[in-house]
Amino acid sequence: MFSRQLILLLLAFVLAACESLVTDIDQSKLPQVGSKLVVQCFISPQAARINVVVTESVPLFAEPGLKGGVIRNAIVKLSDGTKEVVVPFDTTDQLYSIEKAAFTVLPGKTYFLSVTDGARSVSSTCTVPASAVLPRTYEIDTSYSGSVPNQDTSLTVKMTWNDIAQETNYYRVRAWLDLEYSVPQSADGNSVKEKRLRNRFNINWDDTIGRNDFRNDVNLDGASFNSPIGRVNLPDVMTIGLGNGAFYTLYPKSKIISVTMEVYNTDEHYFKYHRSLQTRGDADNPFVEPSLIYTNIEGGLGCFGSYNAGQSIYRPK
Repeated sequence: MFSRQLILLLLAFVLAACESLVTDIDQSKLPQVGSKLVVQCFISPQAARINVVVTESVPLFAEPGLKGGVIRNAIVKLSDGTKEVVVPFDTTDQLYSIEKAAFTVLPGKTYFLSVTDGARSVSSTCTVPASAVLPRTYEIDTSYSGSVPNQDTSLTVKMTWNDIAQETNYYRVRAWLDLEYSVPQSADGNSVKEKRLRNRFNINWDDTIGRNDFRNDVNLDGASFNSPIGRVNLPDVMTIGLGNGAFYTLYPKSKIISVTMEVYNTDEHYFKYHRSLQTRGDADNPFVEPSLIYTNIEGGLGCFGSYNAGQSIYRPK
C-alpha cells in the first residue's frame, strides 16, 4: 500500500514538473509582423501577355479565418529604364495584365517592377536571359498499365538539350499535348451519338531524387541535359449502358494533333522561387527539411522573374 502511494506521489511530481516547462508568452512580447504585399510576375520575350498577381499575406498571429485576398486597387508599373507603363487590372482573371504589343520584353534586358496599394509599396528587378535553348532531340512513345480491358494508355515524352557553356544557367522543361478524341454526346435505347473534341493536356514529369523539371548547370557547364520522363494519360475506352440491358463501347479514337516541348532558360529568381515552392510541396516527406519560400520582392513577398523559351513542336504526318 505504501509503495502504491509513493508511485502516485512521484507521478504527481513528474506531471507538475512537465507543466512547469510550458511557458505562456504574452503576445505583446512576440514580433509584430503586419500583412505584406505578395507579388508574382514572370516575363518572357515569347509570352503573349504580361500578368502580375497581387495579393497580401496573412500575419502569423492574425484573427482566425482571416485570408489574404487579391488586391484590386494597386498601382502596378513596369519599366525598362526608358519606357514605363501602368498595368491595368483585369476583373475577369483577377490580376493585372497587359498585352505584349504595349510593352515589349527583350532578351538580355533588365526590367523594373513596382507595386503600391497606397499604404504599402514594393519593388523588384530582373534581367531576361539573353539566349534561348532549343530541345536537341526528343522521344515520344506510349506506355500501358493495368490489364485488358481496363488498361490505361499514357503518352510519354523525353528530350535533351545542350547547356550554354561558360555561363551560369537555370532550366525548366515544359510540354503539352493537343489531342482530338471522341466522347458521348447523347444516348437512346439503341445507340450512342458521338462527338469529337479537341483539348490541350499538360504533360507531368516523373519527379525522382535529383531529377525533375528544374535543373541547373552547376559542375555541368557545357554538358548535355536529359529531361525526366514526361507522362500524360490518354482518354480511356468507355462502356455506356443503353437502358435496355445492352451496352455500347465507345473507343476514343485519339488523334495526336501536336506535342509541344519547351526548354526555359530562366533567371536565378525564377528558378529559386519555383524550386522553393517544390520543396515546400514536399513537406510530407520526412527527409525534407522545412524551408522558406524564396523572394526577391523588396518590402514584400513573391517573385519577379524571367525566362527565355526555346520550343520544338512534333506534328504527326
